Amino acid sequence: MTRPRVVVVGLGPGDDEFVTAHTLSVIAGAAHRFLRTARHPSARLVPGATTFDEVYERADTFADVYAQITDRLVAAAVEHGEVLYAVPGSPLVLERSVRALRADPRIECVVHPAMSFLDVAYAR
Repeated sequence: MTRPRVVVVGLGPGDDEFVTAHTLSVIAGAAHRFLRTARHPSARLVPGATTFDEVYERADTFADVYAQITDRLVAAAVEHGEVLYAVPGSPLVLERSVRALRADPRIECVVHPAMSFLDVAYAR
């Protein structure tokens, strides 16, 4: 039996020009979409997504934020079989919620790489 799946994509460091065609394809194929935050220039590329902005506003600590995000995504994946989770930048650079998902035995976490803010900084 396959485990529920959370598919993670990164929205790059800012403008749409940094979002890959592959990422756009993954987003387009996802029926159930979540955004870590709508406060990112490329968040509009994930239409119909549920955001976790209110979790940041209500939680006492960042540890609480990431635990709540993880639990909500796991519950959604269990309910729907597969969900998309879009994060700013790269899912593999400083993304504590993605680290928590990758370590969670209740789900399969598939991470698609993306450009991070570090790529832009190194280029400059």
